[in-house]
Amino acid sequence: MKKVLVGGLLGGLTLFVWGAIAHMALPLGEAGLRAMPPALEDATVAAMKNAMHERALYFFPGRDMSHSPTALEQEAWAAKYAAGPAGIVAFTPVPPWGFGGQLGFEFLGNFLAALAAACVILHVPASVGYFKRALLVACFGLVMSFDVDLSYWNWYGFPTVYAIAQLVEHTVAWLLAGLVLSGVCRD
Repeated sequence: MKKVLVGGLLGGLTLFVWGAIAHMALPLGEAGLRAMPPALEDATVAAMKNAMHERALYFFPGRDMSHSPTALEQEAWAAKYAAGPAGIVAFTPVPPWGFGGQLGFEFLGNFLAALAAACVILHVPASVGYFKRALLVACFGLVMSFDVDLSYWNWYGFPTVYAIAQLVEHTVAWLLAGLVLSGVCRD
C-alpha cells in the first residue's frame, strides 16, 4: 500500500509538472485554441449570459433535449447540422474557484490517475523490465487520447491540431509517470 501511495504521489507530481511545462513552455497547451475576436467578444458573452444559466456543455445546432425527437424534428436538426456551423461551448456562468483552486483540483486528478496506474503497475513483475513497464504506463496516454480526444475530434469538431497535441501531451506525460512508477512500484 505504501508503494502505491508513494507512486501515486510522485507519479501525480510528474503528471502535474509535465502538464505545466506542456501548457506554459511548449505550444501543446494552446494547439487549436483561438481567442474570440475582440469585436465580437462582448456581444457574444452578453448573449451567452442571457441565454445560458448553468455550467454545462451547450451544443449547436441544438434540439429540445426534454424528449426524443420525432422523425421530422430529427430530419430538421440533421439538415441544420449538415449546413453548419456546428459546435460546442463549455460554459461556466461564474467560475466556482480561482486559479489556485483549479491548480489544486488538477493536482488531485493527476494524483488519483497516477494512483490508479500505480495499482496496475504494481501487478506487473519487475522481471518484465523497467523500460517495458514504463512503456506499458505510457500506453495509458494513448488510451486516453484514442478514447477521449479522438471522440471529441470526431463528434464535437475539436481541431485536428488539438487532438494531435493531446496525443503527444498524454503519451509523454504517462511515459514520464511510467518511468517514476516503474522505479517505485516494483515487487
